[in-house]
Amino acid sequence: MERALEHTARKRDAVRILFILDKAATRPGPGAPENAVSVLKAEKRLQALDFWVRCPDYLAAELVAMHEKWPEDGYLDEAFKVMQGDEPDVRRMHMMRFLFGAWEQIDDSMSLLVSLGLAAIKRTIKPDGTIGRTDFFLLESGRTVGQDLASLSSHLAWYRDRAALVARVAGSASGEELKKRQYAQAEYQEARWGKVIGPINQRVLQRLNELKEGSLG
Repeated sequence: MERALEHTARKRDAVRILFILDKAATRPGPGAPENAVSVLKAEKRLQALDFWVRCPDYLAAELVAMHEKWPEDGYLDEAFKVMQGDEPDVRRMHMMRFLFGAWEQIDDSMSLLVSLGLAAIKRTIKPDGTIGRTDFFLLESGRTVGQDLASLSSHLAWYRDRAALVARVAGSASGEELKKRQYAQAEYQEARWGKVIGPINQRVLQRLNELKEGSLG
């Protein structure tokens, strides 16, 4: 049973990464693998994007912060949608706090995507032989599979749509810039190394209620 659950979790994680590569990446440039349709540069950015997909309450908090800067751009409506019902609890997938913030091993997910011919990885090597940066490519076949999966299941389509929203929130910011925005939440900043980053559901809901009452007042 445990092995079956691990296998299911691995496939779920791979699907989530697949949609992030599709919706939150950019067009590949020269030197990209054959048939690449998008590239997400640097693992730090991928980990930051994945955190917002996995933790709806933190995504909603960021949407509220963006609403306060740009109140006419619809971010508040998106925050309400993210926090509606039991989504923050049902959709939440915990992430651990490590040296550079939220992080989880993605090698298994990427290995599965690569082995299926859906994605590719390219590493930049420094003069001293260490890895300078890892770029993640979605291949044309990966985009096709993602479209097929989303059409087959509303559950899988949720990952597609959430990845697209996260891409909108992140914009072109680097992984370092995204991490700084996430560190603005005290629960993220104060999480102990190697421990789960705690939820902020109640605080976000309280702020949304305040904004709703203010708009009615």
